[in-house]
Amino acid sequence: MALVFSSDFETLPVEPIQRWLGLRELVERRLVSVTDEREGISEENLIEYCTVLTSAAEELKLGSFESFSVSSVADIRQVYPSLRSEIISLATKLSMRSLTANAVNSVLLPRASKVKLHSQIDRLRGLIKYSDISESQKRKLFSKLDELQTIIVAPRADFSKLMVVLAAIAVGMSGITAFMADAPDALATISAVIGEAKEAEEEEQRQIEADRKPLSLPDLRHAPNTDDEIPF
Repeated sequence: MALVFSSDFETLPVEPIQRWLGLRELVERRLVSVTDEREGISEENLIEYCTVLTSAAEELKLGSFESFSVSSVADIRQVYPSLRSEIISLATKLSMRSLTANAVNSVLLPRASKVKLHSQIDRLRGLIKYSDISESQKRKLFSKLDELQTIIVAPRADFSKLMVVLAAIAVGMSGITAFMADAPDALATISAVIGEAKEAEEEEQRQIEADRKPLSLPDLRHAPNTDDEIPF
């Protein structure tokens, strides 16, 4: 049984780092599922594991593996341990890099902020529910509000996704007269709450970084010697 199929690639994230990390997790799970407890990992599966992950990393320009090539397949059992270590090392570095990027492009919403956001989302739901728009339009807008709520309850709210969903909701409501007053105010409140949370988080980070800086002591090596001076 193959470890990966062409259809598997359609389900992987588009972003290169997440795409390779997702592929690695998939191949790791498949490798465990097809490994015989008595016989161990077959050579065919070892070759596919190594080939898939090294080829994907090189194609996505995330790293290269000099220790593995087509010619090394004949000695796959000798090559596998060191190559697996390289793969684990790359996965660790990429995971750390991904977490750093995620922290910059997302925000940790405090409980109080989430309560305010849920309140505004409920407000928008009420406006949609009692409007005179078609049922299909209502379903589309409700779906977008569900998506917005999912982003908000996540451990960290993704900025880009938030902006896309908020824009879609604004466009969907723009032509509805009944929403002209209340909807923009609710959407503006949502944006403001998220912005305030991000500013507070960045300020806290700045303070943490400032506390980490070592104290700067004056250099007294070339200061005039005043030990012999008699104070009056």
